[in-house]
Amino acid sequence: MSSLVWYRRLNRTQWLILLVAWLGWVFDIMDTALFNFAKVPMMTEMLGKAQYKLIGARVEGQIQTVFLIGWALGGLVFGILADRWGRTRTLILTILMYCALTGLTAFCRTPDQVMVARFLTALGIGGEWAAGAALVAESFPDDLRAIASSFLQSAAAFGPVFAALANLQFANSSWRVLFLVGVLPAFVCVLIRWKVPEPESAPKIRSQEPPLRMIRELFSDAYLRRNVIVAMAIGVVGVTGAGVAPFWIPNLVKEASFGLADVVIRTRTSQATMVLHIGTLLGVFVFPFLAERLGRKRSFALFFFMSPLATMLALYGGANFGRLLLLMPIATFFAIGVSSGFVLYFPELFPTRLRATGSGLAYNVGRVFSAPMPWITGIIMASLNGSVASGVLIASGIYLIGLVVLPFARETKGLPLPTE
Repeated sequence: MSSLVWYRRLNRTQWLILLVAWLGWVFDIMDTALFNFAKVPMMTEMLGKAQYKLIGARVEGQIQTVFLIGWALGGLVFGILADRWGRTRTLILTILMYCALTGLTAFCRTPDQVMVARFLTALGIGGEWAAGAALVAESFPDDLRAIASSFLQSAAAFGPVFAALANLQFANSSWRVLFLVGVLPAFVCVLIRWKVPEPESAPKIRSQEPPLRMIRELFSDAYLRRNVIVAMAIGVVGVTGAGVAPFWIPNLVKEASFGLADVVIRTRTSQATMVLHIGTLLGVFVFPFLAERLGRKRSFALFFFMSPLATMLALYGGANFGRLLLLMPIATFFAIGVSSGFVLYFPELFPTRLRATGSGLAYNVGRVFSAPMPWITGIIMASLNGSVASGVLIASGIYLIGLVVLPFARETKGLPLPTE
């Protein structure tokens, strides 16, 4: 059947599943972006202007490192629970969790309090992706999963844009207001609770099976062990690289806006973020399209090669606001666009009973290894006299590791989801 009429093949339940999984992921990414907007005024207020100039980037990197560790642990724990409790029930719990704790961040008074709040928030964010990816993969026919994964991962573009709009709306308000905005996604839970059923192919709840046994099963079987190790390595590269530009874009804009008023810099940051994710939106739709034609491995290789090259073109010679607007969307096209491949590829590597667990490991445990990157990047920036552009350029080299890993990956193009 022609791909031009793919949308006619979806029933009401499939559309609803795609919508709620998309909304859950949109607000995940929005929450992460809210911190990116708030971190400079937040840390300046908590540390003082003089101290912020000395250690601000390092403290921001430390908080982000702890956040990524929480994201990884949440993906592991809630991925297992999604295979035991069901996908939709886990979605409800994780969305409620990260919404409540995002709101709590507004009441923090010290960097240490922010660090704790961000860690707990990240537990819910990490768990939401594992449950949502499994839910979408199991609800769509094999030949439409690439299209579904594109729509799901487009949240990586819309989430930061929504955060940028909130930042513009409250440009003259305290940074604390931004975190209160993050409470709103809790209302999505009502829709999930009453409207979204479990997919028919989802595993039955196995309440007597210890969670660690599910992980051991992934590593005891030679076929699955190779899949999960390679997928985790791809996740490390993709997740680390995708987080670099969005996290440091406020600092890049500030570096490129020396001497301008704070309110102007805040407006510029919102503008740059929205432009940045035009590339993200295009990338997340193009990658699955290429993966269906070139194969998963070739598409990953192309995006891993182009990501550092595009970043170098955008930042070579230092941060310039005009060049950021013009060239950074090309960098995010590859750097973040590749993330739609995770939604497509990771569920294809694991059987139904272990799909959320395996996908959660692949996508989120990699964050344990990627977690130190913001901190390390902050230290590199400090050693380079505070040059944010140089630190981002060095961090983008992580994609070269992905090119080394890809020869060991399995090609799943054209294959159905494994059941056993």
